[in-house]
Amino acid sequence: MTDAVLDANKAETAIDSAGGAPRKRNAERTRKAILAAALKEFAQAGFAGARIEKIVKAAKCNIRMLYHYFGDKKGLYMAVLESAYMDLRAREAELKIDFDKPLEGFLELQRFTFDYFEKNPRFEGLLRNENLQHGKFAAQSRVVTETAFPLRRTIEKLIKSGQDQGLFGPDLDPVQIYVTIAAMSRFHLANGYSLSATLDTDMTAPEWRRARLDHALALLEGYLTRGAR
Repeated sequence: MTDAVLDANKAETAIDSAGGAPRKRNAERTRKAILAAALKEFAQAGFAGARIEKIVKAAKCNIRMLYHYFGDKKGLYMAVLESAYMDLRAREAELKIDFDKPLEGFLELQRFTFDYFEKNPRFEGLLRNENLQHGKFAAQSRVVTETAFPLRRTIEKLIKSGQDQGLFGPDLDPVQIYVTIAAMSRFHLANGYSLSATLDTDMTAPEWRRARLDHALALLEGYLTRGAR
């Protein structure tokens, strides 16, 4: 154990002896502040370019506390990545999906995903940088994989319901469907500036974004219902 971590442990022990509950709240606030600052830094600079000094300055904490909570830069990055995925999955779980109305369920998932990526550009930046590393950290995380299980089950149940009702066509693959939903929610954000210049279209304009969502919903509906009996 490093001297920094030992010093942090001593500091926490001293404060805990004076009062456990306030210290617990302060520790949680510090941890959340570090994660928020780290998400911004990693999203902008990637893993290699991120600087711990900038993170602790933005979080207004002691660098020893960062190492105490997360161990090292890799541990912090993994915590940020997993926290970002858990937030997405928790928000998805709040959707009121009616399995008796499978088409509406899929369209609601598309709306949610489209809206989530637009409102969480740092998550988009984090994913972009993670893919530059060929998903090295995501592949090491059980959290990233396991938190997606409920989503996949939801998609599978919606497919079955739609096919049982004769609303959806055959041979629908849950992975293909979600990749399509994610792509239609992310591509115009990840490539918006270059596409705006290439096509002479402002893809940041609210009216264009609304039209893009309508287009995505129509494409998804057409794919799901093609070949329905």
